[in-house]
Amino acid sequence: MKAAQQSKNIIVLQVTILLAAVIFTYLNVFNAGFISWDDADYVANNPDIRSFANAGKWFSSFYIGNYHPLTMVSYAIDFMIGNTAPAQYHITNIILHVANALMLYAFVNNIQGNRWVAFFVAMLFAIHPVQTESVSWVAERKNVLSGFFFIGAMWLYARYLGEEKKTTLLLVILAGIAAMLSKATAVALPVSLLAIDIWLHRPLNQKKVWIEKLPLLLIALVVGIVAIKAQAAGEFLNQHPEHGFVQTIGFAGYAYVQYIIQLLVPVKLSVLYPYPELDALQWVYTLIAIGIAALAVVAYKRQWFVLCGGIVFYTVNIALVLQFVQFGDVLRADRYMYIACIGVWIPVVQYAFDWLGLKVKEITPLVVMTVVVAVFAVLTYQRNNIWQSEKQFWQAITETFPNSAVAQSSLGGVYMKEGDYITAEQYIDKAVVLDANNYKAWYNKGVLHLRKGELSQAAQALDKCIALKEYPKALFSRALLHQQAGHPLQAMQDVEKVLAEEPHNARAHFIMGNCLEQNGNFETAIASYNKAIEYGDGDPLFYIRRGVARMNLHDNQAAIHDFSLVIEKNATNGEAWYWRGMAKQLAGQMPCHDLNKARNLGYKEAEQALVKFCNSY
Repeated sequence: MKAAQQSKNIIVLQVTILLAAVIFTYLNVFNAGFISWDDADYVANNPDIRSFANAGKWFSSFYIGNYHPLTMVSYAIDFMIGNTAPAQYHITNIILHVANALMLYAFVNNIQGNRWVAFFVAMLFAIHPVQTESVSWVAERKNVLSGFFFIGAMWLYARYLGEEKKTTLLLVILAGIAAMLSKATAVALPVSLLAIDIWLHRPLNQKKVWIEKLPLLLIALVVGIVAIKAQAAGEFLNQHPEHGFVQTIGFAGYAYVQYIIQLLVPVKLSVLYPYPELDALQWVYTLIAIGIAALAVVAYKRQWFVLCGGIVFYTVNIALVLQFVQFGDVLRADRYMYIACIGVWIPVVQYAFDWLGLKVKEITPLVVMTVVVAVFAVLTYQRNNIWQSEKQFWQAITETFPNSAVAQSSLGGVYMKEGDYITAEQYIDKAVVLDANNYKAWYNKGVLHLRKGELSQAAQALDKCIALKEYPKALFSRALLHQQAGHPLQAMQDVEKVLAEEPHNARAHFIMGNCLEQNGNFETAIASYNKAIEYGDGDPLFYIRRGVARMNLHDNQAAIHDFSLVIEKNATNGEAWYWRGMAKQLAGQMPCHDLNKARNLGYKEAEQALVKFCNSY
């Protein structure tokens, strides 16, 4: 009884320390906001998460080149609880990360039988600096949510191997499906389970070992195909066609080893790791990667099961993001290590305890690992500062990789939002020099010229962007230019392309309505305004322009209703008072009160109307 109580006390102590460590390292994230890089598209500006009536869209749509319906479900739950308050989404990410660390602790303790090994594996997983991208970035909800089901499936599988109950194996499959529907990279799970077989010394020559994983393998194949289609739909595939087969192998080998190095020595971490120049060092890394893969075979033959299982687990989970199938603009990202790092930490901690405990003293591995964990915790706390603001986020990347056109352009965009156009122009121009084919940099340049009133330069920059890629935001901005210049037909051509990509873009429907109205197509304009109102956020201009279009069709009562809706929400909207007065005049009602109200609110057009209809000066 005394031993059992002591064991229970150790578990309580370890879990308490683990929880406290995660809360400390992520304490400054609770006050962080959204980052414009994907957070807006997933949460802040995403109407799909605002109602569970949209559940069908989550399971039938791609979001920013990804298929992860369960992740969209989690965002919808957060929206239901906290609307668009960033803290709610950060809290959920951190809760999921804590749950993942606790499940990993239980899993490692199950397969290794050493609570201190399990504790430090879970601790390194929980507080290592590379994990900040997955936990602190709202858009990476897919990582921590998929990780929850992925690690849960691992824990269930270890239980299944101990009891061999079919119901437990069914739970493994269900957890695996949930992991894949949260993030497609979880297709690595079926092969990852082989690493658990190795860790538990299970013979791999048994048919049962492979048959058990067949359902998950088949599901993974389907999800993998859907994921590739999602990437293709988002135009994220083949971003670097200039890289041939040999270069691809070189980059993959370099990334494979560099990920491990930055786990062990977490310096110069970045959200973006641009493609490096292939030189002798990269090819040395590739040879090392081949050597590590060969070591797994040797380790299995020599029954070094902890090492072999670790290599298999790491390799399977990192292989999918080594750019063999090229996607995105960068070679590496810290978030890709969220699950893969487990394959490194289990052998590192186990061998640290075995070697230091035997060669020095039993207490030595506890002291050494505690120091390492403490250092990593401080580094993680510091690294989380980059999520405090948009400017800190992009500044951190430009400081680490000053030749990143993406980072330079994005930081310029931040300064542009702040109204510091001089600094913004310096960063955006540098981005264009670094990469003349970076369409987003040209888009930012176009928007900057727009804000400065340099319409000709804005048109040239937007034309350059669209020539590189028909970017919806650039098409929308150019449409605004065409509309303001009195060229509605040209504006409509651009807006049609925007709506083909973003059918729920309320602003695009509004501009389409404006253009149709300019051409005298009032009925069709009203249809566009209806869609703008349906998909929009209640912008009063949507109702005002629909009301004006209705006036042109002599539907004055419906027009009065539109203007009244605006006034009910904001009684200081002079334009709404003016147009309601004009609609009342056309409907044979008294307009003077409304027109006088509009004049008092500073709406100048109301003055002439008062003179004309009310004999008022």
